[in-house]
Amino acid sequence: MRAADARAAPAALLAVILAILLATMAPKPARAQDQPLLLEIVVNGRPIGRIGEFVLRDGALLARPEELRDLGFRVPEAVRPGPDGLIPLAALTAISWRLDQPTQALHATAPVEALLPALLATGAAAAGGPVQSGTGATLNYDVTGTSVDRANTVSGLLDLRVFSPWGVLSSGMLATAGADAGRGTNATVRLDTTYTFSDPENLRQYRGGDVITGGLAWTRPVRMGGAQISSNFALRPDLVTFPLPSVGGSVAVPSTVDVLVNGTRLLSREVQPGPFQVPQLPVVTGAGTVAMTVTDALGRQVSTTLPFYASSALLAPGLETYSASLGAIRRNWGVVSDDYGELAGAVSYRRGISEMLTLEAHGEGASGLAMGGGGLVLNIGNLGALNLSAAASSAAGRTGSQFSIGVQRIGTDISFGASVTLADRNFRDIAAVNGDPVPRRQLNANLGLSLGRFGSLGFAYTGIERDAAPAPIRFFAAPGTVLDYGGALPTGGPVSFQPAQDAHVVSASYSVQLGDVSAYATGFRDFARGGGSGFLVGLTMPLGPRSSAGVSGGTTSGRGYGQAQATQSPVSDGDWGYQAYAAAGGTERAFAELQYRSPWARVAVGADRIDRQTVLRAQAQGALSVIGGGVFASNTINDSFAVVDTNGVAGVRVLNENRLVGRTGSGGRLILPELRSFDVNRVAIEPTDIPADAAVPVTSREVRPQDRSGIVLGFPVQVSRGALLRLVDAAGSAIPVGSRATLQATGATVPVGYDGEAFVQDLGAEDNRVTVERPDGRRCVASFAYRAVPGEIPTIGPLPCRDEPP
Repeated sequence: MRAADARAAPAALLAVILAILLATMAPKPARAQDQPLLLEIVVNGRPIGRIGEFVLRDGALLARPEELRDLGFRVPEAVRPGPDGLIPLAALTAISWRLDQPTQALHATAPVEALLPALLATGAAAAGGPVQSGTGATLNYDVTGTSVDRANTVSGLLDLRVFSPWGVLSSGMLATAGADAGRGTNATVRLDTTYTFSDPENLRQYRGGDVITGGLAWTRPVRMGGAQISSNFALRPDLVTFPLPSVGGSVAVPSTVDVLVNGTRLLSREVQPGPFQVPQLPVVTGAGTVAMTVTDALGRQVSTTLPFYASSALLAPGLETYSASLGAIRRNWGVVSDDYGELAGAVSYRRGISEMLTLEAHGEGASGLAMGGGGLVLNIGNLGALNLSAAASSAAGRTGSQFSIGVQRIGTDISFGASVTLADRNFRDIAAVNGDPVPRRQLNANLGLSLGRFGSLGFAYTGIERDAAPAPIRFFAAPGTVLDYGGALPTGGPVSFQPAQDAHVVSASYSVQLGDVSAYATGFRDFARGGGSGFLVGLTMPLGPRSSAGVSGGTTSGRGYGQAQATQSPVSDGDWGYQAYAAAGGTERAFAELQYRSPWARVAVGADRIDRQTVLRAQAQGALSVIGGGVFASNTINDSFAVVDTNGVAGVRVLNENRLVGRTGSGGRLILPELRSFDVNRVAIEPTDIPADAAVPVTSREVRPQDRSGIVLGFPVQVSRGALLRLVDAAGSAIPVGSRATLQATGATVPVGYDGEAFVQDLGAEDNRVTVERPDGRRCVASFAYRAVPGEIPTIGPLPCRDEPP
């Protein structure tokens, strides 16, 4: 038995080897080659006007998921593409497909829920293009000189910025020189010195130096010297951060959709059969209604009205804001240049959970202090916004707490709001450690009523109770300051005191428009101990597009007064303005000032008489900027600016957002001091101002400047050094139309038109040779000299073109 098995084993092994060889040598069935197809799409019997890209494999149609979504089909998340990135159309079980190969069309029958809604856009496109910045510096200045009884003083607010593509370094300063400088007051006080780098792609900013901590409605930001990282939605001005209402629906036949927000038409579009959606309707904050009307071809209408409430206190779902700061607390800002205290840190965070809910969190700490809390903002059924927060602290071995609640509604006819913040005696935050005590009770309430043509009425209440500071606050007082606890400071200097605050103020106001005249009245009363009361009525009347006049009178603490004023504002370059003011009762005062706004600065001179003392005043406001190798004077640059450069061509009109802003100077440059940072600014030049002998490749540009920075916008006007040649043959006849003239020096070829005319550029001053090829293939050569005529294109000819020898 064993011998037989031994003999059978080699035979079995041989059989297995032969089977494997035969299997590997046997021909495999060929897989059909993929056939790409471009098919017209027909949905529910109607062409959608789109061509889709598909693959035909073994009789089945496949496509990329992105392609199907672009064509308007909904692809369930459960349907996953294969290794080649394709999915079979049969996997979309809700849709039936039919391929019509003769017409190269794909017919789809789909229910509404299997189709993506057509998006009907209403807003402007997102800001595009890179953020740009040149390298340079800007100094904003506001300098005022005064003279009182032969005592002259000059004071100024200076803001210096050094900018580049790598960020902005800025520093502010208050300076005083003259009679009052050095007499108990600082002649120079540094304000904030900060380096800022912006990252628009991630909506993030990095700061180093003097910063202000981020805060929420229920926290108190403080100044510190250190570092900060924070989100900043201002880097994308087109981004709407709060939830916006959206409407949608479905139509069975071609129809027209009209959308109105608060009675104003925002959209009118034709839609094809199927679902549609209008996402993110542009609205103002507050309560309102959205009305949508769908009209079919027979005129039948279906209308829908939906209420909404938009609030900037809410974040759109998925959006988040944050701020983290670490540094030394700054004290006596604006009084002392370098007064920093202990190390502290603060972190704030907000996130939009849904269209109705935004969550908040905040924490801060210093030596011996820890404080943290959370809050929420809730849309209450599109009626208003509710704020809630709770925080706890631990300091000096004591724990404290703070709670706040608030509600707000902004409407067209009635608006109201109320908030309450309560803190116990042991609650502390960074500001309290710095000497600013936490309010124990803070109540605010307001009510506004719109009365139509009868005007508007408003009421407000503010109540605050604050304990005395747990530690003295140190500040600098001016010379002659009278202290509540007796005595005065003849030379000025540091003072310590422990303030307490208790105020309960009720106010009411009313305003109405009577033709061109605006009438108003307001009154207040402080019900706290020692509080006062007052009342004011007045009239204001426009005198022109930039001027107005008004009179008013009232009482304060039982003393009556009256005043009258007239103003005219200098808005554009070259405008004159003025201010005139007079008051009687209480303090007697008269003031007059004349203003002028030039392209280089805004200047004013005036006199102010208070009681029996007269003060003469002169003021200059403007900016000096260094960029692109030049120095430019302009009005104050609050944001960003650009220098338009036309390559030395003077007198060219420059437009900013289609508004004429000036002409280039003798050097071909003009500064535009009013650009919007991180937003798209459209700057153009007037092409008709370009000389006839010059060319410019572009007459309009779009730019997104970095904040508080400048950029040089080049419009490279180039003198063409051209001439119009009139070419003739040996017999004096014009070279025929269709010939081609080539300038031998540059190789540039131009066509020859009627009368043998050809426009040639980049000519030399002496010998110029042009080779002409006629339509019949014959060639000739013309030689000529060129003399440039500024602002003109000379005509040269008749210019003989001599045939080349064969």
